[in-house]
Amino acid sequence: MPSSNGPARRKVLVSAPTYKRNELLDGLLRSLNALRIPEGVEVEFAIIDNDATGGARSVVERWQAEFSLPLCYVIEPAPGVTHVRNRALELAADFDSLAFIDDDEFAAPDWLAALLARYSASRAAAVFGPVEPVYPDSAPDWMRTWAVHGVQVLSDEDQTSPGAIGNCLIDMKVVREMNLSFETRMSLLGGEDTLFFTRMLDAGYKLTRAKDAKVFEHVPEARANPGWLRRRWYRTGMTDALIAGRDMSPVKTRLRALIHGLVRVLAGSVLVAFTWLMTLGQNPRRILARSYTVCRGAGMIAFATGNMYEEYGRVG
Repeated sequence: MPSSNGPARRKVLVSAPTYKRNELLDGLLRSLNALRIPEGVEVEFAIIDNDATGGARSVVERWQAEFSLPLCYVIEPAPGVTHVRNRALELAADFDSLAFIDDDEFAAPDWLAALLARYSASRAAAVFGPVEPVYPDSAPDWMRTWAVHGVQVLSDEDQTSPGAIGNCLIDMKVVREMNLSFETRMSLLGGEDTLFFTRMLDAGYKLTRAKDAKVFEHVPEARANPGWLRRRWYRTGMTDALIAGRDMSPVKTRLRALIHGLVRVLAGSVLVAFTWLMTLGQNPRRILARSYTVCRGAGMIAFATGNMYEEYGRVG
């Protein structure tokens, strides 16, 4: 309801899921506490812990004494990031916007202001910003130059494909109008954000980008290698197949995934072999980039045959 002194202030919830990354979470909270908040905006923060034992509580409670704005801590015991993101939607039910950032990231001081400025200019259902990877010393030079783990955004422009949720601002009015939530069957598989934003595009809503809304992502050694990238692309093939068949029968979905997967594996294998021969195996970046098509196709075939890979599965 508008104030007698002027227009209503926009209410924004900034939420971060976390799971057993206390040191990185500490860095994230430090960056959030240093955010420059634009005038006319009310901001609150929510850290949602997917550790049922509350492992991140002490980190958040320590920062609550430092924050000048409200910071809450919530436990979501159901395993998987989808459940955490749905809890964030519940917490943001009465807010105008919901911003997501991950616990292995940290934000530039103008991150949130840039997202909100782009939203004001575009009125898009979601705004996505760039993610710049921060590599360990052990990462090869070609990987640093490629920055394959990041998300590049060179200009403020609309996009026709779903963006990544690790740096985004969502219009909660759209979420309420569509009764949107994250698909729980993808909780341990991953890709729930791709389906979420694909649904927005299906409904005719606009998605856009904000080049100045920067966050930085820590890439651990376990991910800074070709093997992890191939597994990620393999899983991407599975989620792509699931999403492509979202309005088809299960039989048609699997058949489509099998055909598309076989085509990609065959064509991609030719490209990998050709690139290896042309470079005599001396250009790992080009060879790995060519293997994307093969890995994605293999993931589609795995989906078609029911051999699912849960990237976020847990042991114990």
